[in-house]
Amino acid sequence: MGLTLDLAGTATEIAAGGPPPATLDRTKLAIRDYLGVALYGSQHPVGERIGAFVDAAEPGTAGTLLGGGTASTTGAALANGTFGHAIDYDDTFESIVLHPTAPTFAAALATAERVDADGEDLLGSYAAGVEVAYRIAHSVYPGHYDNGWHLTGTVGTFGATAAAGTLLDLAPGTLARAFGIAGSCSSSLKKNFGTMTKPLHAGHAAEMGTRAALLADSGFGATDEVLEGPMGYGSVMNPTGTFDEADVRESPGGRWGVEDIGLKPYPSGVITHAAMEALRRTVSEQDLAPPTVERIVVTLDEAASEMLIHADPADELQAKFSIEFCLAAVLREGDAGVAEFDDEYVAAPETREAMSLVERAFEPGLFGEAFAGYGARVVVETVDGERHVAEERRAPGSPSNPLPEERWRAKFHECAAPVLDREAAERVASLTGDIERLGDLAPLLAALGGDEAEG
Repeated sequence: MGLTLDLAGTATEIAAGGPPPATLDRTKLAIRDYLGVALYGSQHPVGERIGAFVDAAEPGTAGTLLGGGTASTTGAALANGTFGHAIDYDDTFESIVLHPTAPTFAAALATAERVDADGEDLLGSYAAGVEVAYRIAHSVYPGHYDNGWHLTGTVGTFGATAAAGTLLDLAPGTLARAFGIAGSCSSSLKKNFGTMTKPLHAGHAAEMGTRAALLADSGFGATDEVLEGPMGYGSVMNPTGTFDEADVRESPGGRWGVEDIGLKPYPSGVITHAAMEALRRTVSEQDLAPPTVERIVVTLDEAASEMLIHADPADELQAKFSIEFCLAAVLREGDAGVAEFDDEYVAAPETREAMSLVERAFEPGLFGEAFAGYGARVVVETVDGERHVAEERRAPGSPSNPLPEERWRAKFHECAAPVLDREAAERVASLTGDIERLGDLAPLLAALGGDEAEG
């Protein structure tokens, strides 16, 4: 069996069987986390702009927009996918640089609404999409990423295609053709990190994946061998020649993609999180504040330098890729959430003064682990001569460095609060927790669209 067709068969099997029981709680946690982040993203300037675009360019009533409104199926996928990545607070894989849920679940939700799927079908197709993205990402990494591609937009398109295609009940051969269409529609450049186009990558992937599945379902033609061969996606998009077909045929690392999902405790690039968590702990334990600190030295893996491209951020989008800002916010507030990632906060004199205390350093192979570990060492020197050292070897919130449920519940409500009242937000959380038992998605869609809050 060809590689692409084999992967399509795996996706249909996962969608039919649903996520393995051992991964069910993690899968539902990832969905709830995405929904909260996307609700917040819907009223962020990025979300407002993409919502206005969809209203004008892809209007319709087939798909619910998170936070309110409707659009065509592909328009809903575009908007909801972009909402989910608008503030860079959405989940990532621990072992690979890719945000899986925003493109994949946005495509799944839009398609599920189109075909009147139930919660079990939605859950299974989402798990299938995550698995497809996980396998393809590993097969082309690191050459694909190092060459300037952003996997959330490129490989995320295949995950979205799998999610939408399995909800459309495409046979493996048809889904393989949908992958062929997706391969020609996938794109996203890391050059756009720190701009509104970075979150668009997730929405573009969701829209293109949904469109590819719908086109294939209509009989539109494409190769069913897009991944393999010298002109296939694996070779063309990985110029280092390290495309590994084995990662497509078997789940990398011997675990399911959903098991590799890590949630974000801070709305910034994941490479900043270990340092932020280490400083958060130090600030709390030592009762620190900017006036008590002489200097903060943060050491990260050398590979982090290509992501931390805004030492002097001009706005909150750039601040997400500024280790100086991220640590300054934690030092000022003891934490950093959506309130701190604001243009006025970034420009505030107090923030700038705190940023001036931060010095960055890079060390190849920090802690002797792979770059995907996202580790950091933070040294705080105080004005009275004390020196505090804290290390975080893995990204907080990742499977190998978990955080307690109360932090994720607090995050969900922090994000949902500007859009839904507490009762409506709790309704969304409750319905998501029982999503596999929902025979009808209408109550969840109504809650996510703000209908209950209005009525």
